[in-house]
Amino acid sequence: MRQILDLIRRNQVHELGRRLLTLTEAERGEIGRALPGLVKDLRAEKTAELARRDYAADWERAWDEGFEIDEMLDGLATALLLAGLGTITGPAAAVSFVTGRDVNRRRALGLNVADAVRVAASRPVEWQQDVAVRLARRIRRPDDRIAPLAVALLRASGAEPPDHDPLVVAWLRMMTHPNDPLTSALLLRVFDAEGAGRELRDERLTPAPTRWLARVRRDVPRDQAIDGCVSRFLRGGEAQDLRFFVRLHDLLAPTPEETAGRLRDYLRLLPSSPGPVAELAARQVKAVFPIDRADLVEAVESLTFRAEAKLATIGLRWLDAELKRTPSAAAEFGPALVTAYGHTSFDVQSRAVDLTLKHVTDGSLVADGIAALPADLAALLTTRFSGEPSFEEPAPAVTFPPLPAVPAPKPFPEPSSSAVREPVSTWIGTERWLAAFTRDATRDRAALRSSLRRRDHWWHRSWVWADPRDWMEALSAELITPGWAPEEPPAESWPWDHQVMQLRVYAAPDEDEMVLEERVGRGRGLTYGFTGYLPEAVLGLADDPSVKTRGTERLPELRRVTPLHLFLLHRFSELYDALRDDVLPPVLLATPTLDNGHLDPEVLVDRLETCAEAGREPLPADLAQALMRLPRGAHPAAAERAAKVGSAAARAAAGWLAGDGLPDPVTGVEWTGEGDHVRVRPLLRLAAPTGDRLIDEVMLAQPGRHVSDEFARHPDWYAPMVPSHREVASANCLAQVTGPWHYQRLTVAAFRRCAAADGPLGDASAVVLGLLLVDRDRDDPMVGLLLDLAAQGALPVEALGRQLGELVRRARSGIRPLVAALSELAQEGAPHQVWAVLRGLLPHLLPRAGERATTPQSEAVAFATEVASWIGATGEIPEITALAARTGRSRFTRECRRLRDRLAPAQS
Repeated sequence: MRQILDLIRRNQVHELGRRLLTLTEAERGEIGRALPGLVKDLRAEKTAELARRDYAADWERAWDEGFEIDEMLDGLATALLLAGLGTITGPAAAVSFVTGRDVNRRRALGLNVADAVRVAASRPVEWQQDVAVRLARRIRRPDDRIAPLAVALLRASGAEPPDHDPLVVAWLRMMTHPNDPLTSALLLRVFDAEGAGRELRDERLTPAPTRWLARVRRDVPRDQAIDGCVSRFLRGGEAQDLRFFVRLHDLLAPTPEETAGRLRDYLRLLPSSPGPVAELAARQVKAVFPIDRADLVEAVESLTFRAEAKLATIGLRWLDAELKRTPSAAAEFGPALVTAYGHTSFDVQSRAVDLTLKHVTDGSLVADGIAALPADLAALLTTRFSGEPSFEEPAPAVTFPPLPAVPAPKPFPEPSSSAVREPVSTWIGTERWLAAFTRDATRDRAALRSSLRRRDHWWHRSWVWADPRDWMEALSAELITPGWAPEEPPAESWPWDHQVMQLRVYAAPDEDEMVLEERVGRGRGLTYGFTGYLPEAVLGLADDPSVKTRGTERLPELRRVTPLHLFLLHRFSELYDALRDDVLPPVLLATPTLDNGHLDPEVLVDRLETCAEAGREPLPADLAQALMRLPRGAHPAAAERAAKVGSAAARAAAGWLAGDGLPDPVTGVEWTGEGDHVRVRPLLRLAAPTGDRLIDEVMLAQPGRHVSDEFARHPDWYAPMVPSHREVASANCLAQVTGPWHYQRLTVAAFRRCAAADGPLGDASAVVLGLLLVDRDRDDPMVGLLLDLAAQGALPVEALGRQLGELVRRARSGIRPLVAALSELAQEGAPHQVWAVLRGLLPHLLPRAGERATTPQSEAVAFATEVASWIGATGEIPEITALAARTGRSRFTRECRRLRDRLAPAQS
C-alpha cells in the first residue's frame, strides 16, 4: 500500500497505472479505504508548509493557501482518479470518489482516457458496467471532464447506455468510428435528446453530407429517421435546434407515398412551427396534391395566418389554384382571405384583394375584413361589391391635445452662507457657491474661515484642475491656509511625469489654528486627472493683461475640453487669483436672476455700482459671463445707468446694453464616415467679434476634434452659460459625442436646459435631438422635450428632418423606432411640426438608385401620408413624385402614389 500511496504523492502516473494492474483484491480494498485519508493528509501537509512562511498580512496567507492547495490537487487529479478506479471496491463509492471536488478538477491536466480504461478493465465486468452507467448519469454538460471517460467505459464494458440526454450530446461531440458499439443505442436517441439538435446545428448537406447526416442516413432505418424528424418538429423548439433535422429531412427526401401517411402531421406544422420547418411542411403537403378539401382549407388558413410573407403567399397560390378548379368553393376560403387582409405585408394584402376580385362574388364573405386593408385596397373591394364608384374618403378629423404651456422661468435662489459648506453637483449650486463665497470672503472672511473649519477637505489632484470641484476645494484651502499651493508647476514636470497631491485641511482638536497635511508622490500609479499644464500663450491670452491670471497654467488645453467648460474654469481661476491677491470684488456680476441662466440688466447695473463704490474692478471672466447672460436685444435704460457708473467694466457693459447684444454665431455640423466609423463635428464661428477676448477666443471658440472623455462632465451647465444663444450650448454638447460609442453621454435631462433658454436652434441642436430620439427608451421623456420646444415655436423642424436623415443613412439608425417616436409626437399635439420634419426627412429615407425598397421604408411613406391627411398638408415632394411615376404594384410604389395624390392640390 505504501508504494501505491508514494506513487500518488510523487505523481508518477505511468508507473502507478502499471502497478495498479498487479494488485490483489485484498490490496485493492486496503488502498481504496486509505484514499480519502490520503487527500486529507495532502491538504494538511500543504497547509502546514504554508504556515511556516513569513507573511505580511493574513490575506496573503489565505490567498497562497487557497491557490497552492488547488494547484497541488490539480496536478494530482489524474493519479487520484486512476487510484480510485483501480482500488475502490464499491462502484458507487468509486464513482463518488472520482467525481468529487478533490479529483474531478476543472483545471486538472488532461486525462489519458486509455490509461483509465486499462486500469478499470482489471476489475470485474459487472463492476466496470456499473461504474460506466453511474458515470454516464453524472454527465451534466457535453464538455464535462468525466464525459470522455464515461463514454469510453461504456464502450469497453459493453454496458447498456442509460437514458440520459447529456450523454447523447457528449457522445455526438466525440470522435467515433463506423463500428462504435454505442451507435445502435444512442443514434436513435438523437431525435429525442434535449440539446442534440443544437450540438448538430452546423452539419451541412453541401458539398456532401457531413458526418452525422451521413451516419443517420446510413445507420437508421429510413422510416424511423423520417418519423424521428417529424416527431422532433412536432415537439417544437427554436430554429437553430431544428436545423439539423430540417437538413436530414431534405437529405431523406420523403416520397409522396411516404408523405401521404404523415399528411396530418405536416398540416399540424404549418401554423406555428419555425419558418424553415413550415416551409418544409408546405413542400410535403404540396407534393401530395390534390388533397381533401377540408385539409386544403385548413392548410391555406394556417399559411395566411403566418407572419412570413413567403408562406402566406404560398397559401394564396393554393387558394387560387383550387378556386380555378372549383369556383363554388369560394365561401370555404373566405376566412383565409379575411386573415390575409390583416397581414403586415402589403404584397400579401394586395394579392388577397386581387384574388377576391377574381373569385368572390358575394361581398358578405369578406366584409368583416375590409376595414383592415389600406384605404386604396379597401376602396377597390367597396367599389366591386357596392356597385358604385368609391373614392377614398378623407380621413376623419383627428383632434390633438394642445401643446403644453411654456413655463415661465423662476427666480434664481438667493445665495446663502450655508451654500459654501454644502456639496455641489449642479450648475445652480455652483453659481450659488461662487456668489456666496465671494460675498462672504469680502464681507467677513473670519466667519467664512471658521465655518469652513468645521469639515474636512479631502482632495486628490494633478497640477491641472479640470473639475470645478477642484477649484472649490482650492479656494476653500486658500482661504483657510493662505499660500498653501505652489504658484508655478515643477520645472521638471512633463505631461507624463505626474504630480499628485493629497491635501487635508482640518481644525486641530485643541488649537484655534489650522493644520495642513500634504503628501506628494510621483509616478504613473498616482495619476489623477489631466496630466500636463497649459502655457498662457497656447490660449492666445498671454498678451492681454485684462485676462492674464496666474492660474491659467492650471487649466486644461482648449482642444481637450469644450470651450464652455474651459470658460467656466477661467471664472474659478480668476477668483482664485483675486483671493490670493486680496482683490476680491464685493459681489459677482454674473450670478443669474432667473433659473434659466438669464441676468436682469438692471441687477447687473446695481452690481456694477456696488463694485465701483467699493473701489474694486469686476473680474474679466465674471464680466464676460454677465454680458452673455443678458436677455436678447437692447436695454437702453440700463445702458444709460451703466454709462454713469464710471468704471471700465461699466463702460463695457453700457456699450453692450445699448446695442442689440451678441449676433447669433454661425453654426453647423460636419458629417464624415458611415456605420461604426461615423463622426459628427459641430462647427461654430462668430458672426462678428465682440472685442472681449475671453468671449471671442474661449467661450465662443470652435470646439476641438478630440474632447477628452475625462472632461465631459457638465453638459447640463452649458445652456445657462449662454441662455440667449442655446445653439452654442448644443454645439458644446455635440463636441462630446464625436463617435457612436459616446452617445450615451447625452441625456434628456441635461439637454432640457436648452428648452428653458432662448435663441434659435439649428443643426447642432437637431443632431443632439435626433440622437436622443432614435436611441430613446420606452419611458424616456424625449417626446415631452420636443413638445416643449414646439410650444415655444423653437423646434428646428427643417434641420431635424435633415439630421435625422443623416443618422438613418450614416449611423444606420432604425426607421421603425424613428417613425414610432414621430407618431407619438404627432399624437401628443405636434402633427404640424412632425409633417415639417417629415418633408426634410423623407428624401433621406427613400431607397437609392438600384436599391430595393424595404418594408420600413414603405411604412415611413404611409405614415407621412397619414400625417398629411391629418393636417391637410399640400406641396409636392419631388422625390416622392418621381418614385410614384414608376410602373409596378409593389407596396412602396403604391404608398408613394398615395402620398403624391394626397399632396396634389398644391400642383393645380
